[in-house]
Amino acid sequence: MSLKGLFPAVSAPQAFSRDNVLKSMAEFVVCNDQQSLAIASKPTFRNCLAAMRPASTKADLPSTHDISTYVHNKFILFIKKLKDELQVMSFNAVFIFLPF
Repeated sequence: MSLKGLFPAVSAPQAFSRDNVLKSMAEFVVCNDQQSLAIASKPTFRNCLAAMRPASTKADLPSTHDISTYVHNKFILFIKKLKDELQVMSFNAVFIFLPF
């Protein structure tokens, strides 16, 4: 029995950066329940993150505010892109049905 195809492929680990940590923590918060944001600010969770990279400092780990702002900004960009795409689609639909 093979497990190939049952689990998603995992990409190679990325180099540590504050941006990568922020993105990963935002995905954790958004993809789980609403308590995830509360967990992200708990000292025990932050200690776990620091244990994964002992050289990290407090400034390397995003705050709850940083995560909320990141998620909000990504959502605004998503809505703007969706709105633009819908306007293009509706323009094309009107153009197709115009009698000549």
